[in-house]
Amino acid sequence: MMFLKHGVATDTGNVRPQNEDAYVASEYLFAVADGMGGHNAGEVASALATTLLLERAVDQTLTPEWFVDAITAINRIIHESAAESTERRGMGTTICALAMVHSHSEVTESPQVALANVGDSRIYLWRAGTFRQLSVDHSYVQELVTEGLISEEEARVHPRRNIVTRALGIDDRVSVDSWLLPVFSGDRFVLCSDGLVDEVPTADIAALAAQQREPQVIADSLVALAKRNGGRDNITVVVVDAVGDVVEHAPQSFIGEPVVEKHLSGSKKKWVIGVGVAFVLLVSLVITGRNARSGYFLTFENSSPSSSVCIDHGSSSRVLWFMPTRELCSDLVRSDLIPALQRQVDNHSRFTTILDAQRYIAALKEVSALND
Repeated sequence: MMFLKHGVATDTGNVRPQNEDAYVASEYLFAVADGMGGHNAGEVASALATTLLLERAVDQTLTPEWFVDAITAINRIIHESAAESTERRGMGTTICALAMVHSHSEVTESPQVALANVGDSRIYLWRAGTFRQLSVDHSYVQELVTEGLISEEEARVHPRRNIVTRALGIDDRVSVDSWLLPVFSGDRFVLCSDGLVDEVPTADIAALAAQQREPQVIADSLVALAKRNGGRDNITVVVVDAVGDVVEHAPQSFIGEPVVEKHLSGSKKKWVIGVGVAFVLLVSLVITGRNARSGYFLTFENSSPSSSVCIDHGSSSRVLWFMPTRELCSDLVRSDLIPALQRQVDNHSRFTTILDAQRYIAALKEVSALND
């Protein structure tokens, strides 16, 4: 049995006033969308793309063909929405997505994932010591790389690197790349907006992805590195780990008796071990406390249709004695949202800052207004 474990991090970066990225991170479906367009229209486009993708996935068998049909339909909706308002005219969004494919066959088959992309948001795979890009950018600089006119490193800093040749909402039709890939226990996928790849060299992304740490830690670390390197764009990272029945053996780098023990008596050994255990526990508590009080998430005030969308600070579930604290509640209520958006709030969408959470609520209002 294979399942997917994930971590998500998103940030406005150091320059942009708002976050026009959006994402999906559910049990079986993951996506990153990078919006574009003035008057906050990029936020509307990316929020529409991710919300509608999640809504259309309910009770569906997710395949490459499903991705093509769903994303093609979403493209038309965004395009029509842009045509209805001068402020949203020209809005668009990239999207890259991944979903576990569940076979209904009685014959046991190897697990697979379906993938899709439009634009220059990327999907990477770390597998058995190898890191590679799965998606192909639909961008001006990628065409230069393909033609051999510039290198991949030159493309990363090219002044026209942000020009995409495909995006949702720009035209009434769009071509969607989609494919199937076998998945194995230990695989790690990284979905990201170009705010990561424009700031962080591929080798550095690979080095972090290779670390045997929780996907949430990897996602947070990648976003933090992009910010340290400049953070000139919004940054969104979704890290997805494939976890199966096969139990991975611990790394063998610590085999052998510690040198210090060769020179200690039995009582001193116990003292050293006790101090070491106490130190590890102390560090663990500090890290746990810091993680439990970091970040913000959306939640409903209560279970009624009139309950407000609120922003809480900390972990969405109790960690030891650390509990989340309520920061504020908005005038947006549960009944204003379509079911897919309600599920996003129920799933506690997380944000690095309270400002990011407030901007996302504003984007939810925009999307809800379009459905009135």
